[in-house]
Amino acid sequence: MPPPLNPLAATPAAVWRRITQQQVTDRSLTVLTLLLLAEIVLMPPLVEIGWVGRHVADIVFVAGLSVGVWILADETLPGRLFIGTAAVTAGLRLANVWLPDADVRQADASFAAINLGVLGWLTLAYTLAPGRINVHRVLGAVAAFLLIGLMFAQLHRLVAMNTEHAYLLLGQPADYSTIVTKLGYYSFVTLTSLGYGDITPLHPVARALAMLEALIGVLYPVALLGWLVSVMTLQKK
Repeated sequence: MPPPLNPLAATPAAVWRRITQQQVTDRSLTVLTLLLLAEIVLMPPLVEIGWVGRHVADIVFVAGLSVGVWILADETLPGRLFIGTAAVTAGLRLANVWLPDADVRQADASFAAINLGVLGWLTLAYTLAPGRINVHRVLGAVAAFLLIGLMFAQLHRLVAMNTEHAYLLLGQPADYSTIVTKLGYYSFVTLTSLGYGDITPLHPVARALAMLEALIGVLYPVALLGWLVSVMTLQKK
């Protein structure tokens, strides 16, 4: 995030650089939102259908993390934490191309959950930074919402790999290999409170995660997205 600018000591050139940098930062929030939508909506069905290999999806995920580092990493503590966790997550995903999934999946899910959570934190920090609320910043809040869904997908993945039959699939207990490709879908169904009922949490930890995610999914759009849109509307008057 750009450091604070003293308007009394700043030169016109410094002010112009600050304005330009802020415009780039705002637009980068839109880019991040589009990348997340591609990761959430496009890649999972392509992998399940078999048109794209799982390792290709992992490489796309790493590429998305790299873009996130380039866009949002800064010298703050969250920025440095994001860079560190992104490096570990990317390394684990790339190692998974050559190593059996069972050898790295525990660490992969743990670091991915942390990394996505920190990225959501950074995204909100940029979205709520001083400056005018515009469409890019509203999309930044949407990006943070999508990151919450992705983070919970990794948390559900941790529960599924450590607790046998923690979830039911179509009313039947499902093991990790059966449920893992569907946990992203399940996370967003829970976050948006759709509740189709095809996947249901059975273990108490899985149910607790589902309740927490559903509460965030209900409160977030009302509390933050609604406020941002109202502020943007008032600015135009």
